[in-house]
Parts: sequence; structure tokens; C-alpha cells
Amino acid sequence: GGFEQVAREPSAFDQLPLAEGWGAVTLGLPEVFSPKATAKTVGIPVHNYGEMAPFEGERYAGFIAWKDDKRTNFAAGTDDPFKPGWSVYSEYLITELTAPLEEGREYEVSFRVCLAGNSDRAISGIGAFLGPERLSYPHRRFLTEKPQVSADGILGDRATWIAVQGRFVADGGEKFLVLGTFPSAEFDTRNIIEGADNQYAYYLIDAVSVKSF
Repeated sequence: GGFEQVAREPSAFDQLPLAEGWGAVTLGLPEVFSPKATAKTVGIPVHNYGEMAPFEGERYAGFIAWKDDKRTNFAAGTDDPFKPGWSVYSEYLITELTAPLEEGREYEVSFRVCLAGNSDRAISGIGAFLGPERLSYPHRRFLTEKPQVSADGILGDRATWIAVQGRFVADGGEKFLVLGTFPSAEFDTRNIIEGADNQYAYYLIDAVSVKSF
């Protein structure tokens, strides 16, 4: 849950698989952060995306929840001054549970997120999806799965670890946990600065758990 066990220390971006048990769902690769990495990459507390201490332990992970990479459209005779780039780019984390969930039993999913200090966008729709199969998609777009648990409203706090949690009754057989942005739950964006911005929402994530009741 805390990304504490690593095969080796991360030293660059896109190295979430170094955290034991964790991987990516799409071609977009999240990060794992460590106090032994440099501030120019994935260090703790200072890193390329800002500055933040872990919620617990020594490490945490991070992912691009949404990127709007619009570019100037220089084509003549168009009413739209921009053309899309990675306007639906998003990254997802996945891990396998220690055992499949039991049909009819109530579970609680909980994790902490914090908007990275250098993010100029904040979004809603961050949540957790649990399913029976390991998802893997050859693209970088949003997932269409509907999460069992999601945050209420836009998560725009850059300085505090915010709890995302909720309970649900399992269908039975859910074995994989996916964390990221789910527009099927709710999706909205907010520019949290005045003027030009870097056009992405990057979130740090820590303290992931799934508990039964």
C-alpha cells in the first residue's frame, strides 16, 4: 500500500514497476518516488513535480491524471486556434490483491492523494476500480470502466494528503485493483492558476488499502 518494497531504487521517471507488486494498465507509465533519488527526477521530498513528504513510510507513487496538450493550430481558414495533442492522456496503477473478493461481502478501499505542487490543473474523477482480470490496454487514453469508489469533486489541495475512500459490496472474484481517473464516475477540470499553465494534473498517491467487513 505504501510502495515501500522496491526491486531497486528508482532513479528516473516511468519506473513504477520497480515497486513490488505494482504495474501500469496503459502505455502511460506512472512513477515511484524515493528519498534516494535526485530532486530533478523522482526524489523525496523535492522532485520534478514539486515538494511533498510521504503520508507514511519513505516512498510514494505518482501519476498523470489528465494532460491537455493542445497546440497552436497554424492552419489557415480555421475557427479553432488550437489542435489536440494528448488531450485524453492519463496513467493508471494496478496491483493484484492477496485474495479474490467474496461475493456479497462489504469492502472498503482507501488511499491518499495530493495534487503535485507544479500542477496547474486539478481534476475530479479519481477513484478505484476492482475487477477479476488484469487490465492492459495499448493506448494512453482514459479507461471506460466504472469505479466502485471515487472522490467527490475536484481535488485541488497541493499541500495536504486527501483521503479517497468508500465502501461497496463485492460481486465476487474481483482480484485486481486499478487506481486513476475514471470519467464514468465524474470528470471535471479546473485551471488553478491565472494565465498560461502547464496543462496537466499530476497526483501523488500513498497508503493504499482494501479492507473487508
